[in-house]
Amino acid sequence: MPSDQMDFFGQLDLFGNYPEPPKAPAVQAQSPDCSANGLVNFKYNPLLKKSIRCKGGVLFGHPEVMLPAYMKAPEFASARELAAEWAEHAVRRKTKKNREIVKDLVTRFWAAVDQIFVDRGDAPLESRGRIPPIKPKGKYHDLNDILAAVNETYFDGALTCRITWSNRVGGLSFHSMRKDPITGEDFHLISISRGYDAANCPKYAVAGVVYHECLHIVIPVEERNGRRIVHGRTFRQRERRYIFFDEWIKWHKEVLPKNIRAMRRHKEL
Repeated sequence: MPSDQMDFFGQLDLFGNYPEPPKAPAVQAQSPDCSANGLVNFKYNPLLKKSIRCKGGVLFGHPEVMLPAYMKAPEFASARELAAEWAEHAVRRKTKKNREIVKDLVTRFWAAVDQIFVDRGDAPLESRGRIPPIKPKGKYHDLNDILAAVNETYFDGALTCRITWSNRVGGLSFHSMRKDPITGEDFHLISISRGYDAANCPKYAVAGVVYHECLHIVIPVEERNGRRIVHGRTFRQRERRYIFFDEWIKWHKEVLPKNIRAMRRHKEL
């Protein structure tokens, strides 16, 4: 195995050496005092932390939203728009459809808030039942860089998905569907076991499991004689195209279980 893992696929320079994308033109910051359409006013209360409130009929029948003071920061603009949309529905007649919309908007709002905290390096708000935010940057490996390299090398950059370190303590990595809290659109999410985010884990091993999970997106589950075949013949053939397949499998079988046991004992990886 070559010692230099920066080009371990043998096809391109990996992990951080991409040209910077052109910068978008500067956009005027949105006012924190009202929604983008100017119909919903925002007020801020330093005593609020994990709740929001609305009062109906303030401006021509439109509501006023009370938010925690920290949400006045510019990075919370998208979350404030969700709060405004939530408030507009919350003050309407409580039909079954409207209750479902209100519940969905509340879930998306707090998911967006948690993601904003994580993106700026802070801990998310603690709340049971919420979908965990996406955390691609680990202690030792940045999954966004590795996914970009795998996508470009094996899928011609055409794969559309997001990636995160899993919050599960177990050793499984997996693929699932998530809803974008801002747009409401469904997207593929790859979750990688935190046993791979360790000082003893080489990048070729992380790339191996990322490639494996990417294949689950592009190769659907087979139905054969009433059985679901997850890792069928086509999947196994494509999986072996990974240039460091044997090395990855060896690490996965021999080292990952030890890392998982260490995690359960709260030891440093």
